[in-house]
Amino acid sequence: MSDSAKDISIISMAILYLFSGGLGLLIHILKLGILKDFINSLIRMSFQLFLGSFVLMYIFKINTLWIVLLFFTLMSVVASRTIIQKSKIGEVFFIYPIIFLTSFLLTFIFQVIIVGTDTWYDARYFITISGMIMGNSMNACAVALDRFNNDLKENYDLIETLFSFGASNFEAVSIFFKKALRSAMMPIITNMSSVGIVFFPGMMTGQILAGSNPTVAVKYQIAIMVTIAISVLVSTMLNLYFNMKISLKKFSDGL
Repeated sequence: MSDSAKDISIISMAILYLFSGGLGLLIHILKLGILKDFINSLIRMSFQLFLGSFVLMYIFKINTLWIVLLFFTLMSVVASRTIIQKSKIGEVFFIYPIIFLTSFLLTFIFQVIIVGTDTWYDARYFITISGMIMGNSMNACAVALDRFNNDLKENYDLIETLFSFGASNFEAVSIFFKKALRSAMMPIITNMSSVGIVFFPGMMTGQILAGSNPTVAVKYQIAIMVTIAISVLVSTMLNLYFNMKISLKKFSDGL
């Protein structure tokens, strides 16, 4: 099990993009209204991934603490900005340190305690592991914050009534807080329940294609999924908490 993954040729990639063009044509024929979004996403994905591959080769070659931390910081800023844009919560500061700290601490624990790498900031491990942790947290936080704020707007009268009966901030919105947190956790819980039967996730598949022993790949997959679940719960809970404080302050000012 030492052979690396077989490379995909330029011709094969061209064929793949032709298939993508066919998919775009089908979207247009069905009038789904997402053709522009699909094309834009395809172009952005291709550009970002190929650019990222060249950057990662450079970072892996240098592999110093400061270059790894710099790139990690850039990742956390982009992830935080994405959460803000997708959840439409406005300009808030608290998301940046939460995403940075939770992703950094859990990646550090994964590196040092779970994997036991000789160098905790080894770029090949730290950047890839933190990317998986941060990416899942980003998606979960965006979904949870968007749902939470929409629930607050739709239930303004109910919250106002609860406050009039002397409810605390959390008591007034606890049902919406828990619903948002549940929505953030469900994707990772669903994946954990079906992994190995319905699908083989990216990390495990990538390691097997790269020549790793399947048992080793399974151990890594279990470790990363548990770590992701912790990251999703902690980062989403903290973001919801601080968002709740800001939202309820605006709410009380409007009473």
